[in-house]
Amino acid sequence: MLLLIEPLIDQGLIDNLLGIGYSTLIVGVILASGLLIGRIAGIAVGRIVARIGADSVFRKTALGRVLLRSGFTASDLSKSLSKWIIYVASILIALQTLRIPAISEPIQSFLLFLPTLIEAFLILIFGFMLSDWVAELIKKGAAEEQRQTFYLDVIGDLTKVALYFITITLTLSQLKIDVTILHIFAQAFAWSVAIFVGVAAGIVVGWLLKDKIKDLVPP
Repeated sequence: MLLLIEPLIDQGLIDNLLGIGYSTLIVGVILASGLLIGRIAGIAVGRIVARIGADSVFRKTALGRVLLRSGFTASDLSKSLSKWIIYVASILIALQTLRIPAISEPIQSFLLFLPTLIEAFLILIFGFMLSDWVAELIKKGAAEEQRQTFYLDVIGDLTKVALYFITITLTLSQLKIDVTILHIFAQAFAWSVAIFVGVAAGIVVGWLLKDKIKDLVPP
């Protein structure tokens, strides 16, 4: 009787079933861990961003105001991004454990590139927010009369554009994209800004010293 049953048991089939069960268990553990870690990390990052007062700075930038109208504060945005980055990474790592030849190499390449992509995204977001904040500070840091006299609105806009350009250049450099052509435009733009700022500074100094010059010059 045993002789009839033994040939029906295929050891290879058993090994395959055990392998599938083991892989399924590993995938489940990775996904569950990613879900748990993502939620914890998202809450922690959101609280840290809220405590350092990033929401108040967020409201002073154009990008921040757009996101606020969409219902996102700085802490909410940081929480969601942190959480979903970990979710996506855990899904990719889980797929990587399956060792499917068609997807293993692309997933491995993407996982290696993911930290660089995150750094570039952070540079872009915080660079734009800093650019908006500096421009708003220049524009609203003086009275309306001084803003018009010293062309502070124009200077603020030029400063924002310059900082945007620097941010984009740093982001592309982080992504290992050739930015040689951008450096050429940056040099031309820098000379233009320098000339404008020099002329504006001359006007400002002349305006501030006009009364003193009148006192020094005999009638």
